Amino acid sequence: MRTVHPALTSFVFYFALPTFLFDTVVTAPVSEGVPWGFVLTACGVTGCVAVLSWITSMLSGPTGRRIAAPLSLAASYGNVGYLGVPIALSTLGPDAGLAAAIGQLLHNLMFMLGYPTVRAFAANHSSDSSARKRVWSAVKKSLLTSPITLSVALGITAALLEVPLPALVSSTLGLFSQTAVPLAMFAVGLTLPTAVLDLVKGAIPGIPLLLGTTIKMLLLPVCTAVAVTQLAPSLEPTWSGTLVLMAAMPTSTTAFILSQQEDSDLTCTGWRGFRSFWFVCAGQRVGLGRGG
Repeated sequence: MRTVHPALTSFVFYFALPTFLFDTVVTAPVSEGVPWGFVLTACGVTGCVAVLSWITSMLSGPTGRRIAAPLSLAASYGNVGYLGVPIALSTLGPDAGLAAAIGQLLHNLMFMLGYPTVRAFAANHSSDSSARKRVWSAVKKSLLTSPITLSVALGITAALLEVPLPALVSSTLGLFSQTAVPLAMFAVGLTLPTAVLDLVKGAIPGIPLLLGTTIKMLLLPVCTAVAVTQLAPSLEPTWSGTLVLMAAMPTSTTAFILSQQEDSDLTCTGWRGFRSFWFVCAGQRVGLGRGG
């Protein structure tokens, strides 16, 4: 299984999931637009929860201050790609395809661009030039070279221009896209035994795990549901339901990679323990450094 898993993950990330998202978006009513309430709720609530998690951790003592930034990331960055999109479609039906694709795109861009940017300019030892390099690296990874981002952008463009796809291309994309949901869920399942073993061994710091999991799995979806009902009541059920489902996804392991790259101020001992915490919160090791 260990030899199969990396190849399976790469296939899902580079082929199955991009074609699935493209196929979903290109047939969706893109011309009707994306509701602003959806965009503002997705970004605003998630961002507020991330800031609240950071403040809570900063006020909890020396250990909390050391892990405040990565904890805020763990408490707000969900696995919206491998888990969010399939669950939204299976729960809400194919009409939620556009909402799921846009939701995962907003979520990934928010963190894959926002977190490196904030950490780069917040680091006292970081010069302006090195900060700009780190931000540019994040832009390339999340915008210019990410197959997930490019597939959604290409699908939206093709839908708006009403580009007719040849039958051969359409059928081939359909074959790839049909494999995305089952393979993504299977890849997630392959990683669960390792995460559970780490938990059983007692290698997980209890307080960060409890705090991060509670915020991510309870506070964020509840706040999202309240924001939808109070601030965006006109959203259609597919859009509002997708928002809540995406918010309820477990932590993405892309968050671990982002923190490992950007939070160089963590001590070695603290980092080893916190690394195990990531794997249990995420429940999987899928899509490392690629977008959750």
